[in-house]
Amino acid sequence: MKTSAIALSVVSTLLCATAAVAHHSFSMFDPSQEIVVKGTVARWAYNSPHTFMMIQDEGGKLWAFEGAAPPALLARAPAISGDTFKKGQTVTVIVCPLRDGRNGGAAGLFFTEDGTVYNPSDAGCSANQRIKEWTEWLKAGHKSKAEAEAAK
Repeated sequence: MKTSAIALSVVSTLLCATAAVAHHSFSMFDPSQEIVVKGTVARWAYNSPHTFMMIQDEGGKLWAFEGAAPPALLARAPAISGDTFKKGQTVTVIVCPLRDGRNGGAAGLFFTEDGTVYNPSDAGCSANQRIKEWTEWLKAGHKSKAEAEAAK
């Protein structure tokens, strides 16, 4: 009986560990691309295990972006809370898009109209490592990292 309990415990632990690793896969995002999507906030979901921003772009398409968990966002500067983004607010999102072409991806950076730059990234997009570059690239009108780098 004791051997069965130990075996069951080991199997349960391995299954939980596998589920946790699978949950944190970023394989659905294309980190080699960073694109700009500008629009208005349709929904800001400040939920665990991931935050979620939905915006309607200037062409009317709805986009969805996955970000880090709330505890991580509270620790960033500037901090991001459940009240940071409001429905109808204009935002410019730097995103690593979904590989399958749907309108969405891993959040990299959020730029608001007042000039604040927020970092909601959860490692699915490395745009958060280029805040200075993206600030300049947006001012120059670039719509992707590839476009900005080609213009150098």
